[in-house]
Amino acid sequence: MMKSYRTLALKETRAQKITSILILVAIILSSMMTAVIGQSAGVLSAMRQRQAITLGGNRYVTFLQMNQEQVAALQNDPRLSFVGNYVTLGTTALNPSLSLGLNEYQEDVVAIYPTVSRLKEGRLPEAPMEIALPEDVLQHLGLVGSLGELVSLPLSKPLRHGIEISSYDFMADFLLVGILESNYLNYTFGGVTGVVGKGTAASLLPKNYLYYNVDIRMVNKSTFHETVNDLISTLGVHELDTLYNVPYLDALGIRYDSDWSDTSGRGFSLMLAAGIMVGLLLLAAAGLVIYNILKIAVSQRIRQYGTLRAIGGEKRQLYFLVTAQVLLLCVIGIPIGLLLGTLSAKGILTAATSFVSSEIFLVQNRDELNLLIAESSSGKGIFLLVSAFITLFFALIAAIPAARYAAKVSPTVAMAGRNIKIKRRNRKTKKIRNYEALYAWLNLKRNRGRTAITILSLVMSITVFIALQSFSSLLDASSAMPDHLGDYSVVNEYGGISSGELAALEADKNVFAVAAEQFSLYDLDEQYLPIGIETSITLGIGECLQIVGLNDCWIEDAFAQRLAPEQMEQLKAGEGCVIRNPIPMQVGEEQIGTTQIEAGTNIAVAGKEFPVLLSLNGYDTYFSVGNNGFTNGIQVLVSDRLYPQLTGIETYAELRPILSSDADRSAFDKVLESLSQRIPGSTVLSYEQADRQEAESFEQIRLLAWGLILFVAIIGLLNIINTVYTNIHTRIAEIGMHRAIGMSAEGLYSVFLWEGAYYGLFAALIGSIAGYICTIFVEAAKTDTIQLSAVPIIPIAEATFLAICACLLATCIPLWKITKLSIVDSIEAVE
Repeated sequence: MMKSYRTLALKETRAQKITSILILVAIILSSMMTAVIGQSAGVLSAMRQRQAITLGGNRYVTFLQMNQEQVAALQNDPRLSFVGNYVTLGTTALNPSLSLGLNEYQEDVVAIYPTVSRLKEGRLPEAPMEIALPEDVLQHLGLVGSLGELVSLPLSKPLRHGIEISSYDFMADFLLVGILESNYLNYTFGGVTGVVGKGTAASLLPKNYLYYNVDIRMVNKSTFHETVNDLISTLGVHELDTLYNVPYLDALGIRYDSDWSDTSGRGFSLMLAAGIMVGLLLLAAAGLVIYNILKIAVSQRIRQYGTLRAIGGEKRQLYFLVTAQVLLLCVIGIPIGLLLGTLSAKGILTAATSFVSSEIFLVQNRDELNLLIAESSSGKGIFLLVSAFITLFFALIAAIPAARYAAKVSPTVAMAGRNIKIKRRNRKTKKIRNYEALYAWLNLKRNRGRTAITILSLVMSITVFIALQSFSSLLDASSAMPDHLGDYSVVNEYGGISSGELAALEADKNVFAVAAEQFSLYDLDEQYLPIGIETSITLGIGECLQIVGLNDCWIEDAFAQRLAPEQMEQLKAGEGCVIRNPIPMQVGEEQIGTTQIEAGTNIAVAGKEFPVLLSLNGYDTYFSVGNNGFTNGIQVLVSDRLYPQLTGIETYAELRPILSSDADRSAFDKVLESLSQRIPGSTVLSYEQADRQEAESFEQIRLLAWGLILFVAIIGLLNIINTVYTNIHTRIAEIGMHRAIGMSAEGLYSVFLWEGAYYGLFAALIGSIAGYICTIFVEAAKTDTIQLSAVPIIPIAEATFLAICACLLATCIPLWKITKLSIVDSIEAVE
């Protein structure tokens, strides 16, 4: 008996050509979609990791200031897959905001630090006293930049941690053998890097200053934290000597600190939840199409199913009859979809990357880039199998309601047919201004279930389109890089910048706001008292007192998330302070950084007493002028209203202009150039190039993600066309009846176009709300906090426009064919 039902299912599939084709299209699109996402996800992940390597190097962790014994121990550790080392020769100041560091790499610098070593001209150093410098550094040094030029540099190398206990200062002459491409990524940190040849450090540095920085990668990523902690403990590495490559670790999904489970873990789980949510919405959209088509098909054949029940057919056999049709179509559609999806994914990625230079992807030419895409998207056989299973699962889930409806049908009711009782509500008589629009509206209300399913399938596609645009930002490895305040840094450590100049900048039409900082450092005398100022703070060995004044803009940026509103007002008014305690550490037998001041206590400086509103410890943000680095000591952070009363200084050491969104940057550059000329000793550092380079590092991923977004959008549009086509095709007889009673082809078009517009508008409204909710979850994955975010107006507008256009297109295609039928053929039409 079951064999005969299998035969019947096959015959039904062949007989119901339109229904079968529409379901087959939905299955192919679903499997294509899962295949494309899987193939693209592998490449996007690889590209995100390459972006992270661009930003921070191909390393997990760097241990600073290691001796030869420690380096040997790391090289022999079986838990490490890579151990490379380099020696920092020293640094030289280019200006108060920017310094040049020279490194001698013992490993292949191109493989570990590709951005640092990218040549524009010449070659990388090989022999002692050879040097390669970035092009922008040569400009800062005032050099011609010709290969073979002699470069004389004053260098300084501190003994430990940058704390000025002892340092080795020397002058060295180098032979310029290479000009590197300018690297602005570290402008935020105030540093740029040059490369010297092997043997240079040994020839210039005393033995006690010849220590190594060691880059490592682990064999087992899952035990990363345990391995690092064990190495720190075993080798006696100080916490300040452990430098995590945060962008790369984030891209790899590796925990890198002990608080990962409370902070980063939450962000990762929210990101995973956002990804799962988007994937489910995609599959649900396709599933709704299958459900809608099957439900209509079953409704049309309700008498046939009633006859089967009357001659002895069981419920399970009717279940089988409906689901078997879907299974037969899945056998055909899933392999086709997976094949097309795999080919489409490679096509999308190759096409997307053709718009940018291959150098962005850290490869030399287009052939290497295409090879990278092929390698990243290959080896996904298991995933394709999973994709097939997921598509099959969702297709069967979509078929179950229709199968259940067919199985539950009463033989007598089904064979007799259903008498539809029309209920009319009392309505006021109104003038019909547009009959076609009214009739289209009544058609939507006539079958609310079908209308709801059609709109819901549209909603899914719109939601996914909006959510994916926000989701692509999660792939940006540069989001792990610290933000900088302002678009420029204007520094004058000597005479300072007056409040009048600050006011003039704030009044500039191109400026949104200006953050301003004042800074004074007081060394200690033999009794450990600060020289030149009185304070109640008891200071320790090797410390100093630093008074930092911040204007309201800088205070808002630094402390808005740390202080309560009333405390913020107290700090701005000059009635309180924030303390940054020194970092406790030991150099030799000497303990420094012992002073600790807690929030809630009162301190006195220059005869004025005020409360401590917040106490910062450990590796919390420190303040300095420009990027001069951190000098260990107590920092008293106050408002610029209080700072002059404590120090007697009213000028500012640093300004950070923040430009408005429509600013004319070239015009503002001239303003800053004029300021530098008026105030001797002023230097200006622009973060524009750093921001641009960071953005370019994400350009590769953004383009690939947009290729995926547009492809998924096309699938969504095809599903919309599929759904609307089904709704119209099932009403051929109704269309013929309207034509018979006098409705013109133009009027018929107008009715169904109004229906399409209604579908699109309702779906756009609901989908935009749902997409915004998804965007909130996506933003939460970046910030670790669920909160309202900016409404994605442009994606919503794009999705609304595409949805309405798709609905109108989906209406026109079948109508064009249907209106060509004769009225008699239309009335008598059966599938």
